[in-house]
Amino acid sequence: MRYDETQRVWQVLDHETVSAVLADPATYSSELSTLAPTQSDFETFTQGNFVGMDPPEHRKLRTLVSQAFTPRVVQGLEPRIEAVCARLLDAVADRDRFDLVDALAYPLPIIVIAELLGIPAEEHRLFQEWASVLFGGDQLGDAPDMADLERALEAIAPTVRQMNGYMLEHIRARRADPGDDLTSRLIAAEVDGVRLRDQEMVGFVALLLVAGHITTTALLGNAIVTFDAHPGTDAALRSDPARIPAAVEEVLRWLPPFPELGRRVTRPVVLGGHEIPADTMLMAHLGAANRDPARFTAPDVFDVTRSPNPHLTFGHGIHFCFGAPLARLEARIALHMLHERFRMLVIPSREDIVHQNPAVLIGVRHLPVEVGRP
Repeated sequence: MRYDETQRVWQVLDHETVSAVLADPATYSSELSTLAPTQSDFETFTQGNFVGMDPPEHRKLRTLVSQAFTPRVVQGLEPRIEAVCARLLDAVADRDRFDLVDALAYPLPIIVIAELLGIPAEEHRLFQEWASVLFGGDQLGDAPDMADLERALEAIAPTVRQMNGYMLEHIRARRADPGDDLTSRLIAAEVDGVRLRDQEMVGFVALLLVAGHITTTALLGNAIVTFDAHPGTDAALRSDPARIPAAVEEVLRWLPPFPELGRRVTRPVVLGGHEIPADTMLMAHLGAANRDPARFTAPDVFDVTRSPNPHLTFGHGIHFCFGAPLARLEARIALHMLHERFRMLVIPSREDIVHQNPAVLIGVRHLPVEVGRP
């Protein structure tokens, strides 16, 4: 453990302790409203976002959502993901150079999720604009303090208000005229006579739409950047496509899109030999835990054959990432299709890569690539 003087938080760094913190929501709470800056629009918008909830509220919402967003639903998306990938790559079929983020990594997951929710295709671009505001981090430095966070919340409030109004309207339209989509299934979900309220659905839909798609976007971009930085990796995966799922897991370990998770200590504890008082903010550092030599052999070596690979990128315990199966499926399909379409895919100049603000997200905004066809 270490204390970050700049941000005034304790950082938990080793795999064992990070796992223990994430597995104990009674002691290490995800409800951070007393420690983090607030903004009224944002509070309303996140009512159904169970990432920031503790039991029993978390259990109720996650159980209800699980009825609608089942593993079968995710697996059933495979043909549609393949079709969207094909269409997006067809659009750059005559180009030897293009931006992989603009062409594929950004639009693919957002189109899939929007279609899953029953949102009209012509409005997908709107969600890209919202996500760029929410995750751009343009108001933040590399080590933001509370004042920076407050300014950022105020800056994104109009976007949050717009998203909230749009989602409420969509949910109410589906309530009046249900269809065969995830929004309609969320409306019908019921546990012990309890259903999701409209505003709770807004929070979950926003979580899925925004956080869900940005993770896949980051994962795909990080995969291409990392393969390019490790000569021979791409060729090895082309010669043995069965390695792609393991390669995806190693990219997740190597570059977790969200490398830290905040937790609030609910009672005095001793952690790593330090006495931590109640209502202290802890940051569980997934990135450091993923390179803990006590848990991983040669942790600073990128190894697409690594097995087992118990990385914590998708979290641990009750808050294990709900969208992890979808992100993995999209990444595997996209990488397979890139290999099928192009005999070669390289980054001609690493100086042209535009990175996200690492205080918000580990990923790339723009990734110019050069390709060769069979």
